[in-house]
Amino acid sequence: MSNNEQITCASASQVTIAVRPAFTVTVVHPESDSDYEVEPNFDFGPLPRNGWNNAVDVAEAKRRCQDMAYCPLDNAWGREVIFNLAMDLRDLGISKALAVGLIDTYCTSPLTKGDVNEQVHHAYLAARIEPGLESSVGRVSAANAAVIGGSLDDAWREASEGDPPTVWPKPLVYQGKDNASKSAETFLAERPGKLISSDGALYTLEDNCVWRVLEDDELAAEIRATDPTNVLDVGKIFLMVKAIHLARFVKARPFEWIDKPIDAPEPTELVLATNGILDARTLALAPHTGRYFATGVPVWEYDPDATCPLWLGKLDEWLHPSFHATLQEFMGYLLTSDTSIEVLLAMMGAKRGGKGTITKVMQALVGKHHHASVTLNDLGSDFGLAGLMDKRAVFIPDAHDAKHPAAAIERIKSITGNDELSVNRKNQAMLSARIPAKIVLVANKHPKFLDESGALADRELVLVFESSFAKVKDTELGNKLRAEWSGIANWALEGLRRLRANGNRFTIGERGRKAQQELAEAQSPALRFAKDYLVVTGDEADAVPLAVVYRTYEHWAIHEEGMSGREQRNKTDFKADLIAALGERGVRFHPKMARRWRDPRVETKHGKGAAVRRWFTGGD
Repeated sequence: MSNNEQITCASASQVTIAVRPAFTVTVVHPESDSDYEVEPNFDFGPLPRNGWNNAVDVAEAKRRCQDMAYCPLDNAWGREVIFNLAMDLRDLGISKALAVGLIDTYCTSPLTKGDVNEQVHHAYLAARIEPGLESSVGRVSAANAAVIGGSLDDAWREASEGDPPTVWPKPLVYQGKDNASKSAETFLAERPGKLISSDGALYTLEDNCVWRVLEDDELAAEIRATDPTNVLDVGKIFLMVKAIHLARFVKARPFEWIDKPIDAPEPTELVLATNGILDARTLALAPHTGRYFATGVPVWEYDPDATCPLWLGKLDEWLHPSFHATLQEFMGYLLTSDTSIEVLLAMMGAKRGGKGTITKVMQALVGKHHHASVTLNDLGSDFGLAGLMDKRAVFIPDAHDAKHPAAAIERIKSITGNDELSVNRKNQAMLSARIPAKIVLVANKHPKFLDESGALADRELVLVFESSFAKVKDTELGNKLRAEWSGIANWALEGLRRLRANGNRFTIGERGRKAQQELAEAQSPALRFAKDYLVVTGDEADAVPLAVVYRTYEHWAIHEEGMSGREQRNKTDFKADLIAALGERGVRFHPKMARRWRDPRVETKHGKGAAVRRWFTGGD
């Protein structure tokens, strides 16, 4: 094309302007913005050798637009300035859409965005040289490129063939005049990964279709990386983060359906594996899609044919056979998010007796993202529940007496009781929620829990490890069992099916029942006292005064239990403890009952005894 040739674009009015030495272009001047229809967002000509919108070139483009900040007037000359500036940006390797955004943002003038869009469009259409020839990539040191480009780097390049790769973050065009919600829409429309907001926390869907917590600061940095021209200030970025929370709010919590498919199983029946989500009822395996709210997956794969001969052999060494069914059913139950049965597992006994190895296998089957290990003191602390909202199992290893046992006991009872709890989260609003986790206590000796009601002991499944294998240490046992994780999972699933078939009642052997009874007595001094000194007849006519029972208790506490004065209960607390321990057997306390009482051990001149109030009775 010669220097005198022209390109004419049809329009109601035309202005001819000279454009560079190579050719002349006639551009349109529409009568109004409404007459101009923005063409589809595509870039003209071949791909730049360094890709469109390299961060280094975007920074240079921003500088050139700022140099023209107050030059373009609302006339033919002003449009010529915009046209030539667009040519410069194309030579840098700036895409058409980003060029419009940069010019409209930094060239303050009477020209409307429609005017700018039109001139950029025709500049890119008229160009006859390869885009990106003026790119600074390769002529700027790596250090300077990092400074200029910020967190964006040369990875943002389009492929020479086919679709561009999914590279993120990339430069986006934000309008300075848009509010935070509108800018957030721009960001979300381009972001490749899905976002949701649940209970005030953001989650992003990873490539493996599992949700990961995305901190607000991390998202803010991601937004900043999409804005190399710094259109957004810090305040607006964090307003965008808040807007994204609102726009992506979901009611679902971990281990629930975010978007439940038709005929999908209940979430409490789903088991997570690396290769999919397993329906524990049918053993049907479905792929991970992100519709189920999982924040991680374990590293074992579901294989219906896998077996675990080594595991079964080690259980025979570690545990009496009467405990095997209980462990098998609990481990199957542990794989689900169901907490309706209201139990916890207590593994007690000899050092190096197998408790630690079983714990590690449980943790592996649940997955590292879905279990937590805490101390009793941590569990009873102000923020002790904050990290448990997406856990299927809470392990208390080396459980020993806590400094404040009452708080820890109440937390354990509330979690196992499936109660709603107030969860105190640092720098976030208090949350009322149910903890979707089962508790596993591991200790050589059960910690001293004072629970006169017996509610906690009733919920505990106790496994007793009687043998120690300290002298027979197999350092490779963990790796050997790792090869059987899929088989152990099948074994656990078999236990889960048996548990469901039994109406969610655990199989407890003779030794397990004995251990539970001993535990109940250990946790309730009042129950131990009653076992030694009281006969519960179930008959209301059988009664004894509180004062008499309490004197007997004081003697028992000092001479038989060796309790200090601090450990002994006062009369009021003792009365409450005894009712809590024996209330289910019909024992009642009557504060206003008045009867005559004669101690058979003491001779008195009143044959019928003295009038006494406040009695325990043996039944309703």
